[in-house]
Amino acid sequence: MKLTVYTISMLLLLSCTGKENNTDKKSLEERRELFGNGLNSIRYFGENRPKEEVIELGRMLFYDTRLSNDKTVSCSKCHLPQLSFSDALPKSIGAKYRLSHRNAQTLINTAAQISQHWNGNRKDVEEQAKKAFFFKGAYDLKDSSHLKKKLVDNNYNEAFKKAFNTELITSNENDILELSAKSIGAFERTLVGPAIFDDYLEGKDDVLNLEQKSGLKKFTQYGCIGCHNGNLVGGGMYQKFGVVEDPYKYTKSKNRDLGRYTHTMNEDDKEYFKVPPLRNVTKTSPYFHDGSVASLDEAIDIMGRVQLGVEIPKEDRKLIIEFLKTLETKEEHLKELTRIPDLP
Repeated sequence: MKLTVYTISMLLLLSCTGKENNTDKKSLEERRELFGNGLNSIRYFGENRPKEEVIELGRMLFYDTRLSNDKTVSCSKCHLPQLSFSDALPKSIGAKYRLSHRNAQTLINTAAQISQHWNGNRKDVEEQAKKAFFFKGAYDLKDSSHLKKKLVDNNYNEAFKKAFNTELITSNENDILELSAKSIGAFERTLVGPAIFDDYLEGKDDVLNLEQKSGLKKFTQYGCIGCHNGNLVGGGMYQKFGVVEDPYKYTKSKNRDLGRYTHTMNEDDKEYFKVPPLRNVTKTSPYFHDGSVASLDEAIDIMGRVQLGVEIPKEDRKLIIEFLKTLETKEEHLKELTRIPDLP
């Protein structure tokens, strides 16, 4: 049985409405109950951080267009570091100018989500990296031997030796595929993006101004928190797009997307999507799975109508946006996250 947005938001709302004092211990506990302890103490999304040579190999593979079939595509083509690892397009453009099925989400904090892609058809970043090599809209390689040849031809032997003590030429191509996916995943697991909201979750009340605190209160009271909760403010569940009203009435999208159903073929999953995390949402326009809405203000308006059955006034939407700005990755962390490596 799937919980509705209304049910979840009401359960969560019971613990946070009517509280005016944001400085006492109880208030801090309530914040953490809803949003977790934050990301300030996290530098890697995984139990065991591998050695730096593995991560650096993954960083190189992430940016190297030479590895794709037509030498125009890399992971970074759809996830540009200067655009918070998104691409500002409604739908990404892959190999041979093929249009992606859905909007490319930011990769910052992506490894901590319940799954990858809007329909959750990749269980983790390693599986996503592995399958991207052969997806026609991405690298468009023929098979694992094609990948091995690309790596050998582009002088990756030394990097693989440092990372895995592996000789490319004498190694099995399927093993090379697994190690390539593992290293890209390792790099993506380092893309942790702490924000000033994480300082707030540590009890530093003065890092948020009055407008931002008011925005958080509106965000909670309207019920947005029913789906957008936890450390990532989303990314932890699947939900139907259009609980109360048909969203296509507002987005004007021509094609309906069946969402998670396209992966599971389960009738109950039709038009269900992974709830996107809202961290860096102010920097990753356009919005929704099809990139149909350019304005964050409009996106919030539509979500209020179709998910919650409320019309959120413009002034309240403005306050909510002020709160969402507190979820932007701190500038001091972006420098390392966006470092471009030297390629072999």
